[in-house]
Amino acid sequence: MLGKKKGIKESLKNYMENVTIDVFGYEKKVISNVQGYFQVQSKNYRLSKEDMIVEIGLQNKQCKARLITEIEMLYAIPTPELIDFFAGDGMATALGLQPIVEKRVSDYLQHLAIAHAIPPEKVNAKIQLQDNLVKVFLCHGEKHHSLIPLKTLIKQFKP
Repeated sequence: MLGKKKGIKESLKNYMENVTIDVFGYEKKVISNVQGYFQVQSKNYRLSKEDMIVEIGLQNKQCKARLITEIEMLYAIPTPELIDFFAGDGMATALGLQPIVEKRVSDYLQHLAIAHAIPPEKVNAKIQLQDNLVKVFLCHGEKHHSLIPLKTLIKQFKP
């Protein structure tokens, strides 16, 4: 019986370590920001919101982002715009987040590369809308590897 209680305690502890509560509604705000960004870009490029993808990857161990479709690169996204993509307009410059976020995102992608045995230059996160829901995929080059919880990516962009 003692072993069973210990197993339950350990399971509960592991579960609680991964529980996050969005007390301030930050995730909802990020979802709204992302949906708004795709709405604006869909008008700019005259494409469906769901045909566009924000891809975040590593180039020379530095965080790089771009707006793409399945067939072409549309736009290289500067880091301040990427921060605003998550945090809201003006947050990158207002809070001086650029160097902090660049390091966090680079470290996060390198961690994912190691954890999933993906070469660092091939690992990327692809953010897109599917049925107006924000989906984040861990990818090995062009191949989808797995879903990434949006909350884990948001942590890299929080002030």
